[in-house]
Amino acid sequence: MKKTIILLVVLALFSTQTNAQTKEEKKEQKELKAQNSYLAIKALIISKTYEFSADLISSTGSRINITSGSTLITVKKDSAVAGMQYFGTVTTIGPRGSEGVSFDNVMNNYKVIFDDEKKKIRISFTIKNKSEYFDINMSVFASGNAYVDVYSNHKSSVTYDGNISAIKP
Repeated sequence: MKKTIILLVVLALFSTQTNAQTKEEKKEQKELKAQNSYLAIKALIISKTYEFSADLISSTGSRINITSGSTLITVKKDSAVAGMQYFGTVTTIGPRGSEGVSFDNVMNNYKVIFDDEKKKIRISFTIKNKSEYFDINMSVFASGNAYVDVYSNHKSSVTYDGNISAIKP
């Protein structure tokens, strides 16, 4: 009986040591996961075939949940398509009225800056629709979360919070 108790205590101690991770090991695993996620997002951005899906819009000091609507910016090689809801001040109404943030055209001045140390990607481009010019600035993080700032010549600026992902079929 005494041998059985000693054996159980030794097994308990051994199993605790093998299953327990140190803080350093957990930190290393977390860093490795973040690095792998960043590399996947980086490859997606390099391919120039991705989409941004918005969940929130920030304009004039308020944040509005827009997950129920279809709010996407899709980038395919040299062009981009967007159909984004807009809540803000319209300074000039174009020939077709205020239609949110909408475009389907070739991008100009497409630039990408990779900050591998901070695992952050900055994307910028300009694009126009029939009556409006847009400056688009994206900040993409390792997790795939992104912020998109949209500046227009007819509307006040607006920021969208959402995610970058592969284009859904």
